Amino acid sequence: MSTGPSAAFGQTLQFITSIKLQELEKQRLSYQEHAKVLEEAEACGDNLVAKVELLLKAVESWSGSGSVGSHSNLGNKLNLANLRLWLPQAKQDPNFSVDTLRSWIDTLETHIRHSLMRFDCAKLFGNLFNEWIASGDSSTNNITPSDDTESVLSADFEKVGRQEMHDQLDKLTSIIFDDVAIDTNALEVYLSDLFSGEEATQVLEALRKRIDSFQTHLTRHVFTSDSVEDIIRGLLASGLMDEGKRATLAEFLDNPTVLEEVASVLTMRMASLETWSWPAEGMAIEMRRHLNGKYRAFTDPEIVDALLLQHIGISWQVELKAAFQGVLQSKAWKNTYTTSAEETKNISRQLHEDLNSNSIHQRRRMDRLESFFLGQLSSSASNPSTYDDLLDTPDTESANSPAANKQKLLRIMATEAQLNSALHGSHAVVRSDLEWFGPSLPHQSILTVLRFFGVSEKWCSFFQRFLRAPLRFKGDPTVRTRLRGTPISHALSVVCGEVLLFGMDFAVNQKANGLFLYRMHDDLWLWDANAAKCSAGWKEMNVYANLVGLKFNASKTGSAWIGEAEPAGLPTGDIRWGFLRFDQTEARFIIDQKDVDLHIIELRRQLASTKSVFGWVNAYNKYMAFFMRNFGGRPATCFGDVHTTDIIDTIARIQKELFPDDQGGAVSCLRSVIETRFGVGDLPQGYFYLPISNGGLGLRHPMVEMFALRQDECDGPQFFDALLKSDEKRYTAAKEEWDSVYMSRGNFMTLEKYLSLRETWLPEWRRCYDDMLKVKNLAQVQRTPLVESFLSQATTGWDSLDWYEHWIVSLYGEEVVKRFGGWEVVDSTLIPLGMVQLFRTSRMKLDE
Repeated sequence: MSTGPSAAFGQTLQFITSIKLQELEKQRLSYQEHAKVLEEAEACGDNLVAKVELLLKAVESWSGSGSVGSHSNLGNKLNLANLRLWLPQAKQDPNFSVDTLRSWIDTLETHIRHSLMRFDCAKLFGNLFNEWIASGDSSTNNITPSDDTESVLSADFEKVGRQEMHDQLDKLTSIIFDDVAIDTNALEVYLSDLFSGEEATQVLEALRKRIDSFQTHLTRHVFTSDSVEDIIRGLLASGLMDEGKRATLAEFLDNPTVLEEVASVLTMRMASLETWSWPAEGMAIEMRRHLNGKYRAFTDPEIVDALLLQHIGISWQVELKAAFQGVLQSKAWKNTYTTSAEETKNISRQLHEDLNSNSIHQRRRMDRLESFFLGQLSSSASNPSTYDDLLDTPDTESANSPAANKQKLLRIMATEAQLNSALHGSHAVVRSDLEWFGPSLPHQSILTVLRFFGVSEKWCSFFQRFLRAPLRFKGDPTVRTRLRGTPISHALSVVCGEVLLFGMDFAVNQKANGLFLYRMHDDLWLWDANAAKCSAGWKEMNVYANLVGLKFNASKTGSAWIGEAEPAGLPTGDIRWGFLRFDQTEARFIIDQKDVDLHIIELRRQLASTKSVFGWVNAYNKYMAFFMRNFGGRPATCFGDVHTTDIIDTIARIQKELFPDDQGGAVSCLRSVIETRFGVGDLPQGYFYLPISNGGLGLRHPMVEMFALRQDECDGPQFFDALLKSDEKRYTAAKEEWDSVYMSRGNFMTLEKYLSLRETWLPEWRRCYDDMLKVKNLAQVQRTPLVESFLSQATTGWDSLDWYEHWIVSLYGEEVVKRFGGWEVVDSTLIPLGMVQLFRTSRMKLDE
């Protein structure tokens, strides 16, 4: 398959990189000759002034990389303009200090030696980059797949790759090509019963009218250059498409003419949507491994098809999310707390508080709406949601990304456990997910639910053609039609899954007395102080799953409870989140060290399979970020200091397990590899953590963030208990104020009534709840004159660095500057920044 301009782009980038690295080497060799002035200066013997003049001339005459200006400061202590002023005095003044002359000589010689070191480091940098480009360690500039890249596919049915890949592939094929019978009549009856109440009937009618209007207008959509840009950006964030096509799409963004032409083509394709279908020759399946050990079957659609489906999918996502939010905010949706208008007025008057703005109850409503109600659906076409359980999840996530919301869910769950324990003396939680959810989604269930909510037969026909995709394995001409499941990473696939599971969301709410199903895709959570509500919710989840033809994953299903005898009706198994397991005895999440052990073995294998130093660093950084995310990310107050200590201890153990023979951990291992392969030794510690753009390796220190957490903050688990002890005092103060000022309006509420409002009205409890959810602050390293001095010579100053870079430059900067004469060990103008950026964004090629 031709990749056209993307292949040319990759070749051009490599060509530019080659030129820059050649220029680095040429200047290095030239400077080696130039630096022979050190030997000439030695020959001057005791003539110190002659040494100074010779060395000064050498420093000022160099015009290549690292050249200095006529007024430059060497080593932040010797100004060259001043030196030229002082030299005549040094020649003629018999009282001139010999120590001063020797100091000048030392500064000039040190500058030349530092320049030699930087050129040697530049050669190392070039060797490392060439090694990385040739290694195939990252899916970056492999625009035209080589034999090596083909070998990681499920192509040709050869038994290449790991056994678990073939096991998962066999399981996948047994599911997606095997239809399952669905009693669609029973499903329709069930849904009708859910929406049979007066309020539910009204909201369903309004929802259907809205969808009818939307689907009519969608087929008439006219694309513009701006809308195509949004579509491309969303598609690039999805993980869909091979690297060649992704590079082509990125080039589209820089070409207005191409964007206009694409918009025209998409408008025509949209107008003839009734005739759209997948290519008859079928789409090849690629098994792609993820850091969590799972394999997923990706397909590689043509660019125009991918753009069209992305637009349709995001459009349906935005519409359905808004429509279903209307259900959530309607009277049809059961609320766990309701009061009459008169009672609300009385409470508000006595407490001087508004129910809608300053309570735990309102915070819950806000979090559910923003993060956990149909969270996979996009709210805006210009900012599409992504399912980021992909190969290389970014090290940092936006505040509303799925990864960030997953961590938010963990914090809420931990906080709610402590809140319910404090207020009610009990807490129950249920967790599950759906087995092979995406691949096993029954098409008839999807279409039945879509029809129930008002999607027309015309659009249902399109959804069916999208779902029944022709698939093939490379090397096998047989084309088989998908009978179950959805194509991975397509926006339309998300629509299918979320619409189907909205039925479960509503069913739990209706049948479990207002209980909310916290859901991230098919990751399902229930909790409440009343275990009976969780049991009722779990029971209804099973009823719905059976109706639509889905199964719960037994290995990821479990429950836990605090403060009472084992409740009836809850599933067996542990409550797990990432590498964390909920410990009922301690009533908190702890790190499951056995789970960590399995991933240490996997990481060791992946590091051993890399063929380049940069590839090794890339794998190490991404796995360390993966570990940190699965420890819950940066801890919130609700976890307490003990959790931070557990993370630090576990990371230290990972280092010892990975590098049992290297006391210095990852740095010692890399230092040994570099010395063996390239003959460069005695590199300072800071070199390894130095950013690639500065000439370093960009190794990420996994423990720094934990050590940077402020240690003087209060321990979260004590917050609610402290608040309980002061409630009566606050009640007494409020009652006394009412009795002295407003007694004529009636009696103040009873203490019992006041205490019952902790979650629904009292602002102190809301503030405490918010504090428990806050991520702990990072201690900021203070700048020092020394750090300022060597950053002043660099292209980036203190203010442009983030907290992590402040930590690294302050801790390791002095030794780097002492060795290389500056914080930037390679001239930034000669570093191939295009390849550096590709390295940062490259998808790590895992050992399959």
